[in-house]
This record gives sequence, C-alpha cells and structure tokens, in this order.
Amino acid sequence: MPADFSARRWERARRRVIAAAFLRVPFYRDQWAAAGRALEEPEPTPSAALADQLHRLCPFARPFDPSREPSPWIGDGRDLRDALALACAPRRAPVLEVRPAVLDRRTLAGGVLPWSGGRRYGVLLAPGARVVDEARRRALDAAALGLAAEAGRAIVVGERAALDAVLPRLAGVRVHVVERVSLGQAVRAARAAAATPTARARVAGRVSPGHAVAADPAEHDLTATGTLMGEVTTAGQAAAAGTLMGEVGAVVAHDPHLGYLAAVVAGCGQVHLLWRHVHARPFEGPDGDRTVGLTALRRRRPALVNVVPGDAGSLTTALCPAHGTPIVTPPA
Repeated sequence: MPADFSARRWERARRRVIAAAFLRVPFYRDQWAAAGRALEEPEPTPSAALADQLHRLCPFARPFDPSREPSPWIGDGRDLRDALALACAPRRAPVLEVRPAVLDRRTLAGGVLPWSGGRRYGVLLAPGARVVDEARRRALDAAALGLAAEAGRAIVVGERAALDAVLPRLAGVRVHVVERVSLGQAVRAARAAAATPTARARVAGRVSPGHAVAADPAEHDLTATGTLMGEVTTAGQAAAAGTLMGEVGAVVAHDPHLGYLAAVVAGCGQVHLLWRHVHARPFEGPDGDRTVGLTALRRRRPALVNVVPGDAGSLTTALCPAHGTPIVTPPA
C-alpha cells in the first residue's frame, strides 16, 4: 500500500472543497444565509437528507439538467475501481456490479491508485429492479453474464440479498464475491472479526452470515454451481453485531450518495478509507455521540461536504498502525 499519505495535504484538500462549496453551491451558501454569518464549517448533513437536494448541490455555473444528462449520483466508477484494488480483489477479472438499473458502461475508469487501470465491467440487475418480466431481466443481464462466461471468472459486487439471488446464475464461473455494506456495518464486522477466535469451516449451499473474510483473497475464488463451497474463516460474533460478512473475498463500504468509501484490508483487518476520494472528520453530534462527516474530494457535481453516511453509528478516525493511512474505527 502506498505510503504517500499526508494529514496536512489531506486537510488542505478538504479546506479547498469547503471554500468552493460556500462560494459556488446553493446548498452551502444557504447555510450561510440561515446562520446570518460566514461559517467555518458546513453543518453535518445525514446522507439520507440529500436524496431530493441534487439541484442545490450542483454549482451555480454548472446546474444539473436531467433532460440532458444522467444523474450525477451515478458517479464515474473510479471509487469502485479503487475500493476493489484496496480490498485486494483479483486485478484481471471483469467486475459485475449489482445495481437497481442498467448502466451503459463497459469498463471501469482507471482509478487513483497507482496500480489501478481500466477493467471490464457489467451490471446485473438487483432483485428489486423494476422490469417488465423475468424474460426482460434475463435479456438485460445477458451482456454481464456473457462477460463473465467469456473470461471464466468474475468479481461480483452487491449486498447480501442480491448476491444470494445472482450467484446461482454464474454456473461454471470462478467468482470472487465482494460484499457491499454500509460504513457502520463494515466497521462493526471488522471489529467483531478481530475479537473472535478464528476457526476453519466449510460452508455449502449458500452465502451464509456469521463468517469473516480470510486473509488470503485467493481462498475465496469460488466456482459457482448454484451453490457455493469454500474455505472461510468463521467469526461467530459477526451475525450478532448485525454484520453481513460471509463467504466473500472482500468487503467494501458504500453510501448511496457518497459512493464507495472504504474497504476492509485483509492484511490488517482495518476499514481503510479511500482517502484520495473522501476526507473523514470526526465530530460530536447533538446526542453526544461521536461520528464522522465525510467530504468528497474529487467530486464537484454534486458537492458533498460533511455528509454523515447512513448507519454510521459512533465512529472516529485514526491512522492504521500497519499502513499509516486513515481508517475508520469505533471510538475508544
């Protein structure tokens, strides 16, 4: 993992985003107006409160026009590309992402990380996606499934229920499963896994809860046959903590508005922020709990500053003892 992180540079990048947001973005300028003065920091905003604020989160000079462009919430894929690289997912396998709608994208753009480059990409429709019928769903999924069949292997990214639904359709393909969870779930899962004595177990029949990621991602390169079998490292407290880590090769943290935020790094078991993409600032909420506000460093439309991800709970930041880069952890 590169060691070029600098806390001062990270904070300076955040301050530049804040200055631009207060000058150019209606959502943040309105906070000045409501306060009757210039603010040093934008007010922390729960991610869920941003769902209908897209027009106000784009700069005056570049307003969002839904008649001429797709939703900026979609993102460009670089955060997913870097999350997979951070989580040590196989570098050459195509990526199949489970999404609620079809996305006209054939490759993931090269990420920020030095070893990341474009990789083949396809979309599998989530179980809840609205389609005319199952025949139409199969037709829309055909391109992604064909991509996996041609390569003979694939990285599949999605939530627990979505993975259970789509994996049986990848018969004969070596699958590296990447579970997508909230930031809070990722932190709780990593903590539960670290606190639980590990034991070897073989799981068959489904992706089952209560298991944590093993250190070697190659152990989770599985052949899909309608049921899954693989060596996993058990963590009995994971299910009790409300986590969703199972027979998977990696875990990545995601928010519907901020995008991909972090990944569990197998070597140290910590939840590492995608610090080139987001800045995390701990703060104390009205109820006295400490949590984090995230600022998107590379997105200008929409501008996202001090956004509290869903299901964050009590969180703070620190530097990973092994890697010297930012991680998210529960408060001491």
